[in-house]
Amino acid sequence: MLKECRCGKCNRLLARVGQFTELQIKCTRCGALNHVRALSPEPSPLSEVDKSISQED
Repeated sequence: MLKECRCGKCNRLLARVGQFTELQIKCTRCGALNHVRALSPEPSPLSEVDKSISQED
């Protein structure tokens, strides 16, 4: 699922992004530098498999 990344100053759509931890992008309309970080990274689907394997032991 892609999420919209908009300028914090003028609200222009800058990008549509999937999984990311950090993004820095300059708005071409107003010139504002936008810096976005993920609050908590989403766990990888493989980490769920690892958990179930270690619980079976």
